Amino acid sequence: MESRKKNTANAVILGDLALLLIVVAGAFWMGDAARRDTDKAVRAVSLLYLDELAGRREQVVSSNLQ
Repeated sequence: MESRKKNTANAVILGDLALLLIVVAGAFWMGDAARRDTDKAVRAVSLLYLDELAGRREQVVSSNLQ
């Protein structure tokens, strides 16, 4: 009976460790995905801002030439 309890306890500990490993690895994976998505969004907004800025500058130069 004691051996059976010990085996059950070992199985529970191994299962808990496996679950903990999965949760930690998933957190790192999701964090990395969030960082990449944030970098893409920042780049897209920056390019949009620069495009708008260039368009306004083009209008100013065009109006000055006329």
